[in-house]
Amino acid sequence: MLVLALANVPTILTVLIGILLNNGRLNDLNARISSFDSRLANFDNRLANLDNRLANFDNRLANLDNKLDTRFDLLLSKVVEIDNRLTRIEAQRH
Repeated sequence: MLVLALANVPTILTVLIGILLNNGRLNDLNARISSFDSRLANFDNRLANLDNRLANFDNRLANLDNKLDTRFDLLLSKVVEIDNRLTRIEAQRH
């Protein structure tokens, strides 16, 4: 009986060593996944920051577009006014 028990000891030791090594590999894999999660969260934060900056830029462009429209309308009204004056002057000459 003792001989049979001693014959199984190397197998049991091999299995235990395999379990320990596999556990170490799983811990390494867990650490890599955690690192990847933190990098992904950092990337998400950077994307959110970029979205905010793009929205801010879009607002600035819209404000600039409104200013340019206002100034164009003012310039157009001045051109119409000058055209009216020129038409009256030409009408007075004839």
